[in-house]
Amino acid sequence: MRRGRPLALLAALLLLATTAVAQQRDSTSLELKFLDVGQADAILIQLGRNAVLVDASRGDDIVQYLEEEGVDSLVAAIASHNHDDHLGGMDAVLDSWPVGMYLTNGRVPGTENGSRALALARERGVPTPQVPWPVIQLGDARISVFPSSLPATEPDENNYSLGVLVERGRFKALMTGDSQENELAGWLRTRKIPDVDLLKAAHHGADNGVIPGWLHATQPEIVVISVGKDNPYGHPGRWALRFYATHNRRILRTDQDGTVVVTVDPSGAYRIATRGPIPR
Repeated sequence: MRRGRPLALLAALLLLATTAVAQQRDSTSLELKFLDVGQADAILIQLGRNAVLVDASRGDDIVQYLEEEGVDSLVAAIASHNHDDHLGGMDAVLDSWPVGMYLTNGRVPGTENGSRALALARERGVPTPQVPWPVIQLGDARISVFPSSLPATEPDENNYSLGVLVERGRFKALMTGDSQENELAGWLRTRKIPDVDLLKAAHHGADNGVIPGWLHATQPEIVVISVGKDNPYGHPGRWALRFYATHNRRILRTDQDGTVVVTVDPSGAYRIATRGPIPR
């Protein structure tokens, strides 16, 4: 009987060592998590203990999502634009965690949640810098946030979405909120839109969230669509899906695949995992 105890202790020590190594390895992996939040957007970008949130779903349940992902603070929170399916939970985020800075498109929010988020940022002393924004560093990963390509007089809030580019090694991912044809075309005219590995489909995969030149410029291998099951808007659009599927691109949808996790190593090599949709 006594002989088994050292063996059991050795096994436990080996397990602890393996776990420690895994944790150390995980702390060097950049993770882009396209959270399964229904008909809304919430993207968490994590590297070790540092994290950035792009959009915050529809309501306070975003707090539970982020708690489950192990978030204890945010380097930055970014609201792509002032619609409640993107910033509905941003006030709860600002009320629940330390946030390094809060970036918005600069317009006066037209929703109660958006106004409350700005008020909380002021109350808590969270900086809300104006354009041009500094590059956000998560270790060796870079997150660049850029404003709409259209003038401030643009009447459609979707077309005043912010763009977010994530880079690590040779890996690039691009997210553009609910941008539609006019904003996408405007960004193309700047000739600053890069070839990327991953593209987050604009406007939940709607037909008006993609144009031919956009895919020609970005040439993604992966397209992620954040969308709710059986939503009343008909998202994603059939035409957009056919377009995204050209050139054998892989399409991932939160309504079918659940949360999509893209893990990127320092060189930029990446792998993809899905968690299965949350029953609703």
